Amino acid sequence: HESVPEGRDVLKFPQDGARPIDILCPPEHLDTVKQYLDRNSLDFNVKIDDVGEHIRSEDNYGSRKKRETNTRMNWNDFQRYDTMKTWMEHIAQENPDFTELIEMGRSVENRVIYALKIGRSPWGNNTRAVWIDGGIHAREWISPATASYLLNELVKNFKEVKSNCKHLGIQSVDWYVAPLLNPDGYEFTHTNQRYWRKNRSAAPSGSSCRGVDLNRNWNVVGWGAGATSNSPCSDVYKGPAKGSEPETKAVADTVIKLKDNIRVFLTLHSYGTYWLTTWGYTTTRPKDHEKQITLARRGADAVKCVNSNRDYTIGAAGDIFYIAGGASDDWAKATAEIPYSFTVELPGNDFVISKSQIIPVGEEMWAALKELAIEAARHPLGPDTAK
Repeated sequence: HESVPEGRDVLKFPQDGARPIDILCPPEHLDTVKQYLDRNSLDFNVKIDDVGEHIRSEDNYGSRKKRETNTRMNWNDFQRYDTMKTWMEHIAQENPDFTELIEMGRSVENRVIYALKIGRSPWGNNTRAVWIDGGIHAREWISPATASYLLNELVKNFKEVKSNCKHLGIQSVDWYVAPLLNPDGYEFTHTNQRYWRKNRSAAPSGSSCRGVDLNRNWNVVGWGAGATSNSPCSDVYKGPAKGSEPETKAVADTVIKLKDNIRVFLTLHSYGTYWLTTWGYTTTRPKDHEKQITLARRGADAVKCVNSNRDYTIGAAGDIFYIAGGASDDWAKATAEIPYSFTVELPGNDFVISKSQIIPVGEEMWAALKELAIEAARHPLGPDTAK
């Protein structure tokens, strides 16, 4: 995509030539981009004529931008950071017998970043665990909405359902859910710029551009490879150093303490309906590629049982998309040595998605969680060195 003219943002760039590339282009550059595409005999169509109008027409966008952030938690709309934070605190206060609130750290703008543990550790220190996170990219609103939906379902399950064969998988493991890893960026998308992707780190010396792409910032083999940038003005700016950002450090420090028990690492993104395995920094596949694909397929098949029209494309991130180093899924497998590491690009044709999709997407992923739990519960503890 380096050959595409300047003045555009590549939103989606699959490696597979059969899948379309999505480009966000300001009006003043539209003719230049169209000429480039015509000159190179590339077919194209305009998905959205006016992105600004598209955002403004989003369900309740104007009122959501202005309203108080202490709304009672629900999944009928996209909630603000303060609502999610307060809700997680209440869950921990009300359910001390099977939840634990973990303050992982603070963001650039000093917002607390929480993870919630759900589970009774039935096997003590030998209890396996599943990690779920969302919201590392600010504009991907369906991600924290889905992660928080799953958190709510887990709490209801442990609170209301006695462990039985139907729920044996869910309740035989511990769960760690961190719905919103990039609270500063997320809030900025609600108040200022809907398509903002990065965190809100201060501009480095010599630049006026703020923010680091947190999913290019992880301290892992391949950092800086492929679709990353040294430019602070880029949406995929990798930061001044590996693991430089407080949000990345907070999550990494937390997961490292739990890595011998976490058997599945699941990070939720959007958009496009992809279930991606490692690696992302190279097209070389890990030794246990087929094992990764098998569990991904089980998860996607479970989704299909809920929604027969939902077809996830399954494969290694480096095969399906561009090469990109410094991502959390590669870190979870290469550095933390967690056996299964997945990025799920949730459904949608754009980052702007109707609030009516929150519950259906959540219900689909809830079905998939049961498959992940069954596999996590049976997998050996300790480092998994299959790379």
